[in-house]
Amino acid sequence: MAVTTLLVCETTRQRLGDSGLGELAACLWPVVCQSCGRLLGDEPPTVVIDELNLVAMASLHHLSCRLPGWNDSLIVMVGSGQYTTFVARMVLLPLVATDGSTETCPLMLINPGLECVQLQRGRDGTWQVRNSDWLARGELARPGRPVRIGVPADGVIARATDTSVAVVHQVPPFTVYEAPADELLIDRVRTLGGVLVAVTPTLNPGDFAVSELHAALAHPSTLALWAGLHGAHRPRRRRFRLRKEVCVLHWSSEQISVGRLVGQAPGRLSAGRARAWAERVISPGEVGSLTWQPVREGRPDEAWRARGSPAHEHVLRRHPAGWNLVLVCGQAAGTRAETDNEAKAWAAETLQLQAGISGLTWMPGPSMPGMFTWYGIA
Repeated sequence: MAVTTLLVCETTRQRLGDSGLGELAACLWPVVCQSCGRLLGDEPPTVVIDELNLVAMASLHHLSCRLPGWNDSLIVMVGSGQYTTFVARMVLLPLVATDGSTETCPLMLINPGLECVQLQRGRDGTWQVRNSDWLARGELARPGRPVRIGVPADGVIARATDTSVAVVHQVPPFTVYEAPADELLIDRVRTLGGVLVAVTPTLNPGDFAVSELHAALAHPSTLALWAGLHGAHRPRRRRFRLRKEVCVLHWSSEQISVGRLVGQAPGRLSAGRARAWAERVISPGEVGSLTWQPVREGRPDEAWRARGSPAHEHVLRRHPAGWNLVLVCGQAAGTRAETDNEAKAWAAETLQLQAGISGLTWMPGPSMPGMFTWYGIA
């Protein structure tokens, strides 16, 4: 849920006012500290505003990392977006045509930064939440301007696999947003030749109610467009093919692991509830039979490992969109890779030797700070 208590300085309070602070609080989620990259936890986070003339960036931090403040020196102390968590999710949106008929439209909801949001100063001097300027360069339209379903916008394309949909911005900084999708969603994307994209700072796509969705789509800060499907005119694949095998690669400067994706759970689950769900998947009818240990000491909210037998190890890892349960095929400590290509090469060799899996197509997935995630489709 959005943050309920913020620690702000007096300057921030005076410049935003009560209504501005309320709007700001509704657009921030306390996930990761923007100074150190660690989880913010349950303590109220501090808000730091970095003003750059007519725009400003509001970000969340631990009180021990940065004190509340309004920085108008034009010197930004923390790299923008260094630890920012983005969330993308695919849903089916009911639409009503002018003749009264109804149909469903594939919609990708994107929040580009749960812990950071841009403020824009109006002509009257007040500050309001707005999406970043670079998003508008991809022809994203504000509410009130028509978004024509099926008419692709310039500067952005959509790509669909058997298990996910990705939206690629073809303008700097060339951001890619990808979200898992089931067969029904992907079928609608391919049938309509694209996907409706809505970028909003007012909603966490990983956890929301229907009423919140309607309010977010109508909010002045929400931007939208139609992303045409890349290669939409190619013949559709036959439907009798075998279901794809999905593998997950996690790597950092400290460790690397790869394995089969067993299941996914929503991000609203606490670590305890997520482990209980994982036990039901691993050992049906034997909940409580597994021993769980944090993958990294001192960071129990990141990932947990469970050993069922000496030959099998499962890892339950949190990522921005939820929880991944992975049956580990190989893992190693220390620096085994310095680039994504080196990590993928190690993973491909490990999967070939340990599981007989080859011919992988790799796609980047949502990642937590300091840990890179790739999905391999065999």
